[in-house]
This record gives sequence, structure tokens and C-alpha cells, in this order.
Amino acid sequence: MNILKNLCWLILLSLILNACRADDTYNYGADTGGYGGRGWPIWVEQLVFNESWGAPVGALSGGRPDVSERLPGGKAAVLGYVPLPETIRARWFSYRTQTFYEATLVISEEKRSQIKEWFERYPRKKFVHNLVTGISGEGTMQAWWFVGCVNFGCPEEYESHYFELAPRIQATVAEGDARIHSAGTEQEVEMGNLPPEVLDLIPPDS
Repeated sequence: MNILKNLCWLILLSLILNACRADDTYNYGADTGGYGGRGWPIWVEQLVFNESWGAPVGALSGGRPDVSERLPGGKAAVLGYVPLPETIRARWFSYRTQTFYEATLVISEEKRSQIKEWFERYPRKKFVHNLVTGISGEGTMQAWWFVGCVNFGCPEEYESHYFELAPRIQATVAEGDARIHSAGTEQEVEMGNLPPEVLDLIPPDS
């Protein structure tokens, strides 16, 4: 009888834990873009959420200097069911300035509550939810929450909404050897994305 009772408790505990996980995790994607316009390509080495998990990024270029009406375009990743972000940390290299940058955005409890409200207001059956980060070759970073209609029944014009998760902040200049990105810098110059004089900024081989 005790074995059966313990088994019932284990099953109940498992159901409670699963319910907690369902409440605390959400299914969304992530978009990472750049702003500053043409001529500010970057390489994002790290994009880490909650200091525990991350998303791949790599090379970014272009973007929109003015993000008041449209968010910067970029790369996207599907993250699946993950906790809402409390922090977003990035480390990147600016080809234009030959500089490494690091920055951490803090998402307030108020903004995380707003995300939960938007999951209710814009159900996933009809809308896709995305966390969008904007990372600049000039050394700044920002984040938004974005939803867009992706299913039948959308208005004739594509319906989308977004709000600011964290304001733009200035990153900290970080340590790093710019020579490891010299091949990428040369390629960006050959493609016309950077002026040739940027090559003069690459440190000489020691």
C-alpha cells in the first residue's frame, strides 16, 4: 500500500513540475540584426540569454539606422520552449573599427509581464513571437519583442506589432585580437562593404 501511495505522490509531483515548466517557458524565435546602415558589418561571437543558453549568430551587415518604425533585419533562429529572458549578453567584433565590444541588456519584470500578456493577446495559432536584438558596429545594442500574423485569417496587409524590451545602450570595449578577423575584414573590403583604409587598422603580425 505504501509503495502505491509513494507512486501516486511521484506521479502528482511530476505533473506539478510539468505544469510549472509550461507556465515558465514559452515557444518563440529570435532575430538578430544590425543598425548603422551600409558599411558597418560585424561578427557576433556570443549571444547569451540568462547567462545559461545562447543562439548562433556570426556575420551581420546592413541594418536600418532608424528603428523608430521598422526593426533591423538580420538572422533568425527558432529557440523552442525556453524561459523568458532576464538578461541578454552579446560579444561582437566591428570590422569597421576593428574593435571588440561586450554589452548586457537587462529585461525588467514589467517587460517580462508584458511578453506574457502578448502571448495571450496574440495566440501562437495565428501569430509568431520573436525576441529581436539590434547590435551595431558602432558599439551599441538594443532589444524588442515582436509578433507577426502568419496564419490564415490575417488581414490583407501583414499584421505586426512590437514594443521595446530594453533601450539602446553603449557597449564596453573588450579585449581581443583583431587579427583573427583579418580575413573577414579583407573580404568585406573586397565586397565593397568597407572602405580600403580599414585595412590599415589591422594590427601587424607579431
